[in-house]
Amino acid sequence: MVFDHVISILDCCHSGSASTWANSRPLASTDIEREIRVVNESRCILAACRPEQGAYGNSNRGVFTTRLTNALMGDAANWEGQVTLMSLFDCVAKAMPQGSQTPVFKGDVAGTVVIGSGFPKRLGPPVAKAEMTRIVAKAQAMIDRYHNLERRELSDWETRLSGGSRRCSKDLEPLIHWFESTEKSKPQIKANEDWKKLRARLLVFQQHLSDLTVGEETRFGKIVTEIGWGAFGRVWEIQPDEESRKALKVFHGNEIHDQTKVSRFENGYNSMRKLDHPRVVEVFEISKAPFGFLMQFVDGGNLRDAYIPRDGNAELIVRLMLDICETVQHAHSKGVLHRDIKPENIIIKMGERGELIPYLTDFDLAYHETNRTMTTTAGNAVGGVVNYAAPEQMYAPQTVAARNVTVDVYSLAQLMFFLIVGEDPTAADPSQNILKLTRVLSEWIDDRASSPILEAYQKASLKDPGERPQTVTEFAASFRTAEAFIQLASESEDVPESDFWRRVGNAYAGLNNYEADSRSMRAKSVSGQVEVNGRFRHVSSRGIAEAELEFSLTQNILLTSFKSSKKARERLNVRLDKILAARFGHTVRRHHGHKGVYQVFVSASGLRMHITSVTKVCEVIAACVDGIERG
Repeated sequence: MVFDHVISILDCCHSGSASTWANSRPLASTDIEREIRVVNESRCILAACRPEQGAYGNSNRGVFTTRLTNALMGDAANWEGQVTLMSLFDCVAKAMPQGSQTPVFKGDVAGTVVIGSGFPKRLGPPVAKAEMTRIVAKAQAMIDRYHNLERRELSDWETRLSGGSRRCSKDLEPLIHWFESTEKSKPQIKANEDWKKLRARLLVFQQHLSDLTVGEETRFGKIVTEIGWGAFGRVWEIQPDEESRKALKVFHGNEIHDQTKVSRFENGYNSMRKLDHPRVVEVFEISKAPFGFLMQFVDGGNLRDAYIPRDGNAELIVRLMLDICETVQHAHSKGVLHRDIKPENIIIKMGERGELIPYLTDFDLAYHETNRTMTTTAGNAVGGVVNYAAPEQMYAPQTVAARNVTVDVYSLAQLMFFLIVGEDPTAADPSQNILKLTRVLSEWIDDRASSPILEAYQKASLKDPGERPQTVTEFAASFRTAEAFIQLASESEDVPESDFWRRVGNAYAGLNNYEADSRSMRAKSVSGQVEVNGRFRHVSSRGIAEAELEFSLTQNILLTSFKSSKKARERLNVRLDKILAARFGHTVRRHHGHKGVYQVFVSASGLRMHITSVTKVCEVIAACVDGIERG
């Protein structure tokens, strides 16, 4: 027997302290597959009270159990007559007596978990017949008025281009919001047949405004040119005024009736809005008319179309890959998995010094750790392009593994193949990818640079997600090693003590992104959230050194699950201890800091004045920044 979902319901004192963790760490997909083979979807706990609370009861049963039983018998039924896991918890939480314990829900939920069905449908507060008639009549009048506006402004092509589209958008946007707010306050109205017809006309109006063309005046500005086209919409360059440029992504009008794709499109906007990073394309306003969102204009083409000088530019390739990995890792630290990493979703801009700057975009298939629903494509696939998507995305889309960090690790490995080889990897015969990559890497200057990259690709491309690198930071470590040996080229492997911190700054942050002298180094993480200062604590007469790294936050710690900054700092310290112990053993240790919002010191011992020690210090910095930025 195979179970899709496992739900533990606990009614006892302090039950909220129960956890879905194993061995003091979050359960990974590999733990599920190894230890609880019957589970491939969800694991969660519904507890009667918070960890510090007791569970109240009456003569024969608990207060929580009474509310739970009523909810299971139909009180928690939704608009479809189903009792779902989330409607169950919401119903129980709202029914608890004031001043009693607070129920707790936590865990990993995949999709909508239906516990029971066939109950009477919940229609919300009853709407009187006269009130229903009045609301529908008002809606009809508003729809008719807009229809007349549309005929006047959109029928003639010149009128549409010169402002008709803009005027219709300004009228349709509040009309859509009125329909949505009315349905929210009076859910029963959604069952009215006349209302349904009016709703369908709204979608047609939205579709008409989605058919943009160059030269058209929109509510956001004038359409300059089409930038790109994808599965979810078109991207246009627009000019709000003479001085600025923005990008407008508009959903395909002919698919406005597809609620799954509409939800996924909104998910992409919400994912990008959640991320504050200089190399994630910034999004601004979302619009209902036309259905789309305004975002940062990046003056460059996608990675597939961009010119990448591969011959003799191993260092450029490695630095570009490091920048992409750091950006994806930042998204992971905020609980967002991209799940569609491919050349088309990386925009390349040429920097002032000729460097290539990557921007990550298109989060339409993204998954949030806090999601209660799961985005699927036709056939229940999680999505992604076959050449770049992990096997579990294609063949086991409903499993926890298909929503794990290792999915992005796999895709990054295939992106790396494209960057180095200059063509797409093949999903049909992965062994051919290794042969091609080996042939290109053999032409690099130093095999100590190419070997770790080849090994990283082989591990990250394994079919079993549990055997791949478990974080992007772990995967990217090979690129830092490679970069160090590439930079050596004609230099000695020994590093003068006076040049050590310059090498560290350049290897971690890149040219002109750090400050260094003979004794110290100062840099910021790419996101700008963490400042790093490095120095030597001691150097022996034999040249064996102990380095001290100071990390401090430039922004407040965002740990919403904790009531105080003290708890947040304690959480970060525990996390760093685990990361450092697992990656570096006893040679790297954490020490308390006391200044600012958050400060911590990390010492690394046994360092030699050698390029390998420079690489190790960079790996320590990357691991600590990753741990801190997860918040």
